[in-house]
Amino acid sequence: MSRHKSLSRMSNHESPMLWGYATMYKLAGSTTTEASSSRDDSSSKSASQATVSPELQRSSIASSSTSNATNSTVVEDVTALPYELVVPLVNQFFDRMSPLPSFSFLHQATVTQRCRDKTIDRALEMALCAITSIYFDKHPEEHAKWAQEAEHLILERLEEPSIFKIQASLLLIRYRAAVGQFPRAFIMAGLAARWAVALRLNYEHSKLTPVAQEVRRRTFWSLYLLEDSFCVGLKEFELFDPDTIYLQLPCEDVDFLQERYISTGYLQPGKGLEPDILGPRAAFVRLAFIRRSIMRLSRRISMKEANLSDLFSSMERFQTDLLRLKTKLALCDQYPDSGSQGVRRSPQCAAMHMSWHQSHCNLYRIFLTEYPEPTPHATVEGISASERALMKDKCLFHAEQIVKLLSDFIQHNNDTDLLDFDAAICAYHSARLILFGTYTSKDNKGPSMQMAISKAQLCLDVITRYFRFSEQLRSMRQELERVVQQHKSWVASLDNRAIAATGTTHKSPPKLSKDAYIRQRLAIHSLLGQSDFVDDSRDAAPAPPPEQALSTTESPEDGQAAPEPSMDGDGRELYLLNDPIMDPSILFGISYGAGSDLDAWAHNAAIMQGINGYLADVDEQYMY
Repeated sequence: MSRHKSLSRMSNHESPMLWGYATMYKLAGSTTTEASSSRDDSSSKSASQATVSPELQRSSIASSSTSNATNSTVVEDVTALPYELVVPLVNQFFDRMSPLPSFSFLHQATVTQRCRDKTIDRALEMALCAITSIYFDKHPEEHAKWAQEAEHLILERLEEPSIFKIQASLLLIRYRAAVGQFPRAFIMAGLAARWAVALRLNYEHSKLTPVAQEVRRRTFWSLYLLEDSFCVGLKEFELFDPDTIYLQLPCEDVDFLQERYISTGYLQPGKGLEPDILGPRAAFVRLAFIRRSIMRLSRRISMKEANLSDLFSSMERFQTDLLRLKTKLALCDQYPDSGSQGVRRSPQCAAMHMSWHQSHCNLYRIFLTEYPEPTPHATVEGISASERALMKDKCLFHAEQIVKLLSDFIQHNNDTDLLDFDAAICAYHSARLILFGTYTSKDNKGPSMQMAISKAQLCLDVITRYFRFSEQLRSMRQELERVVQQHKSWVASLDNRAIAATGTTHKSPPKLSKDAYIRQRLAIHSLLGQSDFVDDSRDAAPAPPPEQALSTTESPEDGQAAPEPSMDGDGRELYLLNDPIMDPSILFGISYGAGSDLDAWAHNAAIMQGINGYLADVDEQYMY
């Protein structure tokens, strides 16, 4: 399957506004080639022999448990995958996917050896083959069956938690999300989290070998990172309370492969000794924690639960945490503003730096009173215009840095390198922020806007190339395509703005609590937001007689007469606009709503002063 779009070859010397076109051409011209395994067999065998004892014992226990009638029936019903099919997929997984934070929890030498010996956990083997196949468009007629059989094996032994079961579940959850089975992925994540705490994976286990200990840690942290696929900053959907995590952060790959005991520190500094150097893998996990905390602050402000003093004190604390984290990185893991030409960055290092900049974007975005998001700007009205302008400049600077990281990654990395799921989130938001920053600047025409569009196009091409297969990111990709095209149309029609609004279709709104809908504001990529869950609480009691329906069953929120909003094909509310091109909500991708205080927002937004038409609420999809 082709995973890129063709772009015109252009020289960087043709125009200064085309700075990203060489990168974009490489992005479009490169192909997704298969990488053969370059691992040294002898070193793999020795590493496997040194680490086989703790995990092999668990494998033997798991295998012996199939002696009972039920479990043996399950295993016998599943056809074994051919060795010649499994090994290439497993090798491809370790060569290309395991560097990503989401898939770094398996030990290559151990898993590869068990594949050869045919002692690998059956559910894990099938899940590995399924997720690798969907990433690289392999075995399209088979991977769905493998995923289903792996899940069947897992659920048949529901009451027997194991590290293998959690690892297989992690792969299956990512698979279900990629193929669009969002409700199944969401529910399965909760089950995997239950297994993890049942095995006390949130605590250290000092009596294990270095490899078994690190596999255990990485499995837990991959599950922790999975939470960002569902929600950010919502306590009710947390898989783990950070205060109950007493586990060290993941170590670097070189230490993992060489089986060394390494002190990496904890999620929250203060729970143990802090290392002098923080590796990219540990830093990435800690950044996920910081970003969630920032989004909790943003949600508190949005719900008017925090004042200006809280905002500034929290901002200073986050700035300090982010600066401290950066200073703990090794010199080789730093990303200098200059002198980094031609340097190849590992996928995990690139993801870590993008997350660091995205943390700043999320923090300073709170102060962007013109930005079409549901921030109650009455909270920040006490800040002077010059201070808000400074926050805007900082936010846009970090968005630009994300684009630079993406550009450098494409130019200097191999075609076989992949990007983590989080890179798509960073690319999406940086593109929107850059378009917003240019549109609201004094010089929003000509070369400035053309360059902003080229940067946003680069972000879109990254998402298209690396995540074309992902149904989870399809809405994000389509939304960014629309926003980029809208800006192109706006530039082309500066003298003639008579452009028709996007056509709409209708779909019923989500059948969930309106209070929850307003408070939660899920991101555009959220599995929870894309799941078609229905609150059927009304069915728990008999329906009232027709004459009593209004007085008996109508809630205050239902009693307020309001016209049903127009919806698009994805169930999203749309604006009714007299001038869709000049409306910043359309230009920056806001098209439907979640009940924010827009009176204050519109009153303080300078770019809204000349807008005619109706204002709808701002949606949750942009609150990542």
